[in-house]
Amino acid sequence: MTAQMESPATTEEMRRFEEFDAAFPDYHAEMIDGEVFLSTVITSPHGNMVLALASQLVCTWSVMTRVDTIYDGWCGKTLLRPDFSVAEPSYLGTRLKQFPADEVILVVEVVSESNPENDTDKKVKKYAQAGIPYYLIVNPIEGKCLLYSLPSGAHYRASLEVDFGEPVPIGAPVDAELDTTGLYTY
Repeated sequence: MTAQMESPATTEEMRRFEEFDAAFPDYHAEMIDGEVFLSTVITSPHGNMVLALASQLVCTWSVMTRVDTIYDGWCGKTLLRPDFSVAEPSYLGTRLKQFPADEVILVVEVVSESNPENDTDKKVKKYAQAGIPYYLIVNPIEGKCLLYSLPSGAHYRASLEVDFGEPVPIGAPVDAELDTTGLYTY
């Protein structure tokens, strides 16, 4: 399966975001409801946690980093770049810059110290709205993982919180337990 992507609706907000993003390619930028959020540095602890989790899935699933996640229902005012997302194995080796949210099975975000509410509040609503089956928040500030599932509208109907060191069970079709023993607090 190869995703055939159309560009998201071009809005004034998206046009300005694209100009800003092109001007600062070494920064990690996202837009939520027309507001741009910028991360200047992905810290080593942050990156290590992304690698510790993504490496557990990369041999079986299509694991993507630095990919624009798009959804028509965001009306061209939101563009998210999760720390990593997981799609069916048929997407292995694809080089899409934009990936349709409806093809994503799991999104993982490691909470940022500078804007934790983006990962713990704003993105929960956006990923649920897009119908992404699983959203895993890794929170090194609290030493916990929070897995959301069963999207319904702008929220998830189920959640499971585990402490670092406990496995995180991801249901079908992933059917895996993520080992969190390598995670640590900031």
